[in-house]
Amino acid sequence: MSTLATALRALDLPVIDPDQVGVGQPAVVVLQDWTREQTEQLSRAAYAGDRPVLPVRLDGGLVLIGPVLHRDAPVCLGCAESARLSVFGPTVPQRTPGLAYGGLLPPTLLAPLAALLAGALADPAGHEGMVLALRADRLTVSTHRVRPARQGCAVCAPLPDDTAQDARITLPPSPAADPYAFRAANERTTREGLRAELFDWRHGPVAHLRRTENMPLPLVTAELSGDSAIRESGYGRARTFADAERVGLFEAAERYTGMRPHGRRTAITASYAELDPATTIDPARLGLHDPAYLAHPEFKLEAYTPELRTGWVHGWSLTRDRLATVPEHVAYWGLHASAGPRFLYESSNGCGLGNSLTEAVLYGLYEVAERDAFLMAWYARTPLRRVAVPADDPVLPHLADRLEAAGYRLMFFDATNDFGVPTVLALVLHRDPASGAPQALFAAGAHPDPRAAMRSAAAEAVVDAIVTPDVVRAKPHYLDRARLLPMLDDPALVLTLDDHVALNTLPEARERYDFLLGDDDPDGGDDWREVWPGQPAPAADLTRLLTDTLARLDRAGLEVVAVDQTDPRLRDRLGLHAAKVIVPGSLPMTFGHVNHRTRDLSRLLEVPFRLGRAAAPLRYDDLARHPHPFP
Repeated sequence: MSTLATALRALDLPVIDPDQVGVGQPAVVVLQDWTREQTEQLSRAAYAGDRPVLPVRLDGGLVLIGPVLHRDAPVCLGCAESARLSVFGPTVPQRTPGLAYGGLLPPTLLAPLAALLAGALADPAGHEGMVLALRADRLTVSTHRVRPARQGCAVCAPLPDDTAQDARITLPPSPAADPYAFRAANERTTREGLRAELFDWRHGPVAHLRRTENMPLPLVTAELSGDSAIRESGYGRARTFADAERVGLFEAAERYTGMRPHGRRTAITASYAELDPATTIDPARLGLHDPAYLAHPEFKLEAYTPELRTGWVHGWSLTRDRLATVPEHVAYWGLHASAGPRFLYESSNGCGLGNSLTEAVLYGLYEVAERDAFLMAWYARTPLRRVAVPADDPVLPHLADRLEAAGYRLMFFDATNDFGVPTVLALVLHRDPASGAPQALFAAGAHPDPRAAMRSAAAEAVVDAIVTPDVVRAKPHYLDRARLLPMLDDPALVLTLDDHVALNTLPEARERYDFLLGDDDPDGGDDWREVWPGQPAPAADLTRLLTDTLARLDRAGLEVVAVDQTDPRLRDRLGLHAAKVIVPGSLPMTFGHVNHRTRDLSRLLEVPFRLGRAAAPLRYDDLARHPHPFP
């Protein structure tokens, strides 16, 4: 028994060795020098026994108490430690086998530690899913609610198998709070409610909330924990910081649910050739990678063949009312280790979060429409109708004025295509091509209310324009002309999202988007009510709005598939549902030019002609496959 365990026992606390977990009253188990394997063993023993166990462990000058472990505990010790260490990112190599932890407790802290332990033992039910952290250097105690960090954890969060029977999606009525709000009411998703459930600076899943105060709109970043070098975040832009934080947390929850399965365990490993084609989406319909780049050293995926085995999950075709099985890495874009090789580059495109599954599908579909319309215009170089900045909008004239002061103008274009959802392409363009300033920044938005689409697109593009000097100070190479100019001739050098954006800020890239500019008045445009007459149409019930949208897409020959990504905890505690929407034939958003996916997508060649934006159906060789500028 360790020195700390001996001292606690001398204070009449019930301290036992890890191998004594079993039947009896609540007891303390001390881990003074320990490994992750020991936390797993202790958790399994506690969940198999009848005695509640309160683990205490040392990590440097930090004493960690809890969570209480028993057969019905909401979170095990292994998950608690996985969550805590993920907050540090890759600086803690927690996946390294045999990594050891330990620490020392100054004698002066023994009494306060004993008091904390005694309180937790007296009320173990009140400490369910809770970790107390005692810092030796600051003499502070903090309380943290912890959730299972590893969905599918065999100890505390086992997942049922993904089955065809559970894939069916039904759409019950979903009344909207306001016929023009396009969201149902949910009192649990206030800023305070989202913060209480999602944010914890020691255990995540949202580990950091950051305000940026020198923007045209308040900006809040909600950063998710994780042990990868690049952290995923939700970004909130709104008229107040409170509203921006709520939006940022909401988007962080969307990313969290879309990265890996939280409700069902992937149970199929097969090739497309082995599955039933009547109930399986052919990956070729999703857009394959350009054969010219399959052997490129920056292409990190497998070349697809119908015989390549990978993981598959069950989705539901909402337009054809049938099972629609899809590759796991299409449904969940952030998997570190999927159930087989990955042959399609996927992003969060199509992930939606809502107060019902209907709402989640609806907003996932709007995102697919937004990216599809943007990429279709870019690759086909189709002229788009200019839309004037609405003078009576509460936000957009302010953003335009802020840009004007910085030498830019805000331009909107109607990119709506056969999806039929009002879609806006926003361009922030510098007035002086010889200024040396970043010349162009882009964004897009899609929403039943065209003004909401414009606000969404403008907020992103305008903030990106204003924040660029700060980005350059932090990353001097970001707009380095010597780095960017070779990308004009060799698009395979465009590797990251930053590269896509930065390349198109060059004055030399202007010819790539001059199809938007034409000879029109640079400050002109049509009134939005003329461009989208009758919009927004009121929607008293979101299910009716979705079914009408699905019927329209079905008539256009588009199938809509949804995978229910809902995290049961977020559903039960916040009333939130999540879905990944997949529309075979739509243009997928990718980053890194070697990853672009435009092959076998006939819509890209046909729809611009049907919309009157091209003189004839296009050929693949007609496309301008320059790296896109989407942020």
